[in-house]
Amino acid sequence: MKNALSVNENSGREARLSRSRREKRPRMTQSERTALSDFRMFEAATTLICEKGAHRTTLSEIGRLAGYSRGLASHRFGSKDGLIKELITFYNHNWIAELDKYAEGRTGLSAFLAANTALEHFLLEQPAYLEAMYTLWYEAMTTHADIRRSLAEQTIAQRTDVAKWILEAISEGTVKKEISPSGFAVQYCSFVFGTVYQILVDRSSIDIRATFKDYRMFTLALIVSERGHSELTTIVLPSLATF
Repeated sequence: MKNALSVNENSGREARLSRSRREKRPRMTQSERTALSDFRMFEAATTLICEKGAHRTTLSEIGRLAGYSRGLASHRFGSKDGLIKELITFYNHNWIAELDKYAEGRTGLSAFLAANTALEHFLLEQPAYLEAMYTLWYEAMTTHADIRRSLAEQTIAQRTDVAKWILEAISEGTVKKEISPSGFAVQYCSFVFGTVYQILVDRSSIDIRATFKDYRMFTLALIVSERGHSELTTIVLPSLATF
């Protein structure tokens, strides 16, 4: 009898402690709950897109994998197109946050190399995001005119950033004057998109670290001025080594 009472007392005490913990935990606001459910659905969508592609991923699957009802994703995003648009925005925010960690406060050649290093690390540390993002881009281009326009705007913005950094580097004297900023930007974006495409096709055949190291070595040998070589070895490269 004493043992039974002891068990009941312990159960009651644990229940009270559990209730007390719940009571002390602040309740999430509606906006916080929405943000959490969005994040879980974005993560679920990322997993499914990497596994089976965007075209074969459904909203009901996303809601179910995220731990919600089948209809929540449809209620939240309205349609698959609505989800794709929000997902691309989510990936872009993640990429911009990563880029800012490396390139913020830098200009010219230093900013360009920091951005290149940021992309390398993003590919290594968050491969699912990159794989899902570019899979979405490549699949959506042929079937979604509004998404294609959005991607065109993003690509132009990327080329504009690269051209600005190279123009700054020319003004600073670290890149040769004969280098075309806009032409270089097109070539750089070709390297990025081409490399990511090859990774999507067969990730195991691409050594990401070696690929980016080689790209920087070949590119710097072609574009950097004599003054730039001096600054690279004494200032720029040592500062990037901290990442």
